[in-house]
Amino acid sequence: MTRTTIDFGIDLGTTNSAIAVLKGVHTEIIKNNEDIDITPSAVNFTPKGVLYVGRRAKQRILDHPDDTFVEFKRRMGSDFTYHFESSGKKLKPEDLSAEVLKSLKGDVQQKIGEEIKAAVITVPAAFELHQCDATKKAAQLAGFKQHALLQEPVAAALAFGFQADAQKAYWLVYDFGGGTFDAALIKAEDGTIHVVNHGGDNFLGGSDIDWALIENVIAPRIIEEYGLEQFDRAHAGKGARWRQAFARLKFAAEQAKIDLSRRDRVPLDSSYAGNLKDEETGEVVIDELDMEISRADLIGVAEPFIRRSIEIAQRVLKEKNLSKDDIQKVILVGGPTLAPYFREMLATGLGIPLDYSVDPLTVVARGAAVFAGTQRVDTGLTVAVPAGEFVVDLKYSPVGVDSAPMVGGKVSCANVKDLTGYAVELVNESTKWRSGKIPLRTDGVFMANLHAERGDRNTYLIELFDPTGRKQKINPDRLTYTIGAVAPEQPLINSMGIALANNEYDRFFEKGRGLPLKTTRVYRTVHPIRQGQGGDLIKIPVIEGECDLADRNRLIDSFEIRAEHIRRDLPVGSEVEVTLSIDTSRIIRAKAYVTLLDEEFEATIDLKRRDPKPEQLAAECSAEMKRLRELKTKATGAGGDTAKAAISKVEKDLVEEIKETLAAAKGNSDAAAKCEKRLLELKVRLDEVANDLEWPSLVHEAREQLVSLERVVSQCEVTAEQEEKAAQLNDEIEEIIAQKKMDRLQKKCEQVESLYWQIVLAQDGFWVDCFNRLEKDKQRIKDRVRGDRLFAQGRLCIQNNNINGLRSVVTQLWDLLPNEVVEAARRGYQSGLIR
Repeated sequence: MTRTTIDFGIDLGTTNSAIAVLKGVHTEIIKNNEDIDITPSAVNFTPKGVLYVGRRAKQRILDHPDDTFVEFKRRMGSDFTYHFESSGKKLKPEDLSAEVLKSLKGDVQQKIGEEIKAAVITVPAAFELHQCDATKKAAQLAGFKQHALLQEPVAAALAFGFQADAQKAYWLVYDFGGGTFDAALIKAEDGTIHVVNHGGDNFLGGSDIDWALIENVIAPRIIEEYGLEQFDRAHAGKGARWRQAFARLKFAAEQAKIDLSRRDRVPLDSSYAGNLKDEETGEVVIDELDMEISRADLIGVAEPFIRRSIEIAQRVLKEKNLSKDDIQKVILVGGPTLAPYFREMLATGLGIPLDYSVDPLTVVARGAAVFAGTQRVDTGLTVAVPAGEFVVDLKYSPVGVDSAPMVGGKVSCANVKDLTGYAVELVNESTKWRSGKIPLRTDGVFMANLHAERGDRNTYLIELFDPTGRKQKINPDRLTYTIGAVAPEQPLINSMGIALANNEYDRFFEKGRGLPLKTTRVYRTVHPIRQGQGGDLIKIPVIEGECDLADRNRLIDSFEIRAEHIRRDLPVGSEVEVTLSIDTSRIIRAKAYVTLLDEEFEATIDLKRRDPKPEQLAAECSAEMKRLRELKTKATGAGGDTAKAAISKVEKDLVEEIKETLAAAKGNSDAAAKCEKRLLELKVRLDEVANDLEWPSLVHEAREQLVSLERVVSQCEVTAEQEEKAAQLNDEIEEIIAQKKMDRLQKKCEQVESLYWQIVLAQDGFWVDCFNRLEKDKQRIKDRVRGDRLFAQGRLCIQNNNINGLRSVVTQLWDLLPNEVVEAARRGYQSGLIR
């Protein structure tokens, strides 16, 4: 069978993966060789290098934790390497993901006898660019010649809405997977499905509930009963004392969590939670763990994670000014959402009807298959056409809402240059509808409208006739079209831009915009660059995220123009034209055109993420905890109830988790990455608290500056442009105050001050007044001889009305007097008194 559309969709999950195929207008999950819908995302190598993937691999973690790895999706795009102890193999996260993809490909070949070369692979909406790039690499390593990435919430929405007749409606996709969480606001309208807004967390999922159950319930009970030392996650990393014990407990905790969906109490499975060893002595310290876990235990540790996910979902709605009443339904995705207690919490927390009519474990794979049906197979993947036969290059969409879609094409043949007299006819294989014979132009081009039936995949035979009416062979000889919902474009997951020297974030692309994207901006250098000087460079940091302060977003990579690459020196203020582009495959390219050199520099941005160092995390954590204490004291002293409430929430939501992950970071790079992310969240949240405390004084300062600016505008000689700019700044500041945008207000205040001084420094009276004030403090001058000479010159300049000379004298005196004297002299004029 020669496919014209990709048709295969893969959910490459943190805990489990699945593959589905589109058949007609329905999807079918292709079961693995154990006849199960899902395959655990687990990889094991035996000492002899024998590979296991899936359930058998996951089970081997019980006795071979150093030869088996799971949850590697969380480390996609990082520089982490997995070392398989017995076999000596060293593999990246994308290598392990590739093995899972190969396993799914093998299941397809075994079940339906088809070797697939193309697939749609899903990624979390919260995946950053480096993680998407690693997923693409995994697909290439698995042998996929063509692959497209699709956000998991879009996939879920397509699984529900592909053949739905819904009018305009908003859906909330709630995707709580094994390792990641996504909340996506979906708008279904006129046969299209758009992501309107999304939020998420790459370190929030079922695995976190498993670890919380171990760290807060199971491990403390084991310590109390058996008196084991250092029995914590910090000593459970590779080569650590309790590596094997915690690997087995993780397996047991996950199984207990699943069983507690149906029962009130369960014993920890002894086949998992027994035979726990102390790696330092090699002794078995617990033969069989006799412990029961209750649903109350589970709910107690799960509740903070569920609450956090609900808050993210609510924020997604709030950002678009939507309430729960505007949302038709919540689409549930992910294994944890199968639990009744989980659904009860969601129903109460969100207040929106829950829809789990499609299996939450396989809904993403099904939706990926639906999307795959909209993606045409690259012609390079089809069977080669023998010389002398005709080929047709088709232009059409395989899926759409139109029942009479247009199809264009161009027929060609190496042996026939003039196609006058040739004709094509399109025939619906099922209904026998015919387009009639459509004559080709001389160059082989034709256009036609199809007649499509709803509720089925319409397959049309393509028949080619020569001028004598004889049918000719043509490739491809058919096309398919389905009436159904489509996701017209892939949105950008996070906003992206560059960091500026003042820590400002200049966004090139806002999140949610469809790919591809390209934008150019012009900047000026802040440092001189001397040709050939090794340390000199122009650094252009590319970042992604949503915070206005650049360092509160994730650094993707820095594009550098080094001194050894330029032909001449560049002075301060040299113009640099920066262009960023990102294609549908999420490949980012940066260009910098330096006007003075008339030269362009180009780079492909490296999306690899570096693992954080535990000692660096500890230093950052210490600094932020100190800042938290200071803000807490300030809020108490200032009586800031809003700030105090925000601090209390920060402590509840983040502080304990940061401390726990920091403690585990020494032996677990997963915990280190999570700690880094939570620390960034803490910085942003503390910024907000600081802003709340400083906001009233900043608003007062801004309005005082506007009064001063208005006064100098009314009393001084100003240009029409300056007068217009002052009025514009007044309007902009009042708007920013209404929006309560701290960073923007600070920047506008800087602009007000700049305009103020631009006007003031152009007034003759300013220099006379400033000179007189400086003269009153001349006894504090550093160089009395030079100072006396300058004061004498200044008096002479005033006498002769030489304002330019007076400016020079005052500027030199500023260098000789203490800063507080200079500031006092300048502040005197800032009050608005003009001579």
